[in-house]
Amino acid sequence: MTHDAVAQALARSDVFRGLAADQLDRLARECHVRRFAKGEQVFARGDQGGGMFVVASGSIALSVTSADGGEVTLAVLRAPQTFGELAVIDDGVRVATATARQVSAVVALPRAQVLRLLAQAPTVSAAMLAALAALIRQIDDHAADLVLMDLRGRVSKFLLGAASRAAAGPSRPEGAVPVDLRLSQSELARLVGGSRQQVNRILVALTKEGAIDRVGSRIVSVRPDRLRTTP
Repeated sequence: MTHDAVAQALARSDVFRGLAADQLDRLARECHVRRFAKGEQVFARGDQGGGMFVVASGSIALSVTSADGGEVTLAVLRAPQTFGELAVIDDGVRVATATARQVSAVVALPRAQVLRLLAQAPTVSAAMLAALAALIRQIDDHAADLVLMDLRGRVSKFLLGAASRAAAGPSRPEGAVPVDLRLSQSELARLVGGSRQQVNRILVALTKEGAIDRVGSRIVSVRPDRLRTTP
């Protein structure tokens, strides 16, 4: 990525978009770009922290692994979202593992430079707190779902969310909402806290009920009305 591309990636993020052009230019010069292959870790839970990151392209999954080896995805981040802010604030260890879900590039911001901005630019402090709060709310909502909803309910909620995000696009005459879910069943299982086999059975049932359409293993459309009314 060129210097200008790095500055543009920073300017698109919620945390840094309030900076003046000269501040963005300086910050971009202090950053570096890291590229990751699909499945490669940005950092692991328990690693010593440091700087934070802006997703420039691709997507990054934040996940934790249980004592029995089960993995739960807490959040999936895409450009221009940020991650790693907590370690900037307290200089502690990473609380989750960050893994590239596809070929991805991130802008790495050194902790010292971010701390300087937090002291000099109140807009950055407020934006970082807002970004952290949004991520915590997302993770808290996810944790509540794992406790309060059965697996089918969690799969349905995920699909309803995908349909809601895609609803601005064209719908089919019968009310199905086209979606573009680039997820394997294993990835979906980690997102909803189930096994691939369990998720596959639920998707087969939802397909038979007309709640979703699939081409091969790929979900291509969702019918929210049928998702809400299926048992």
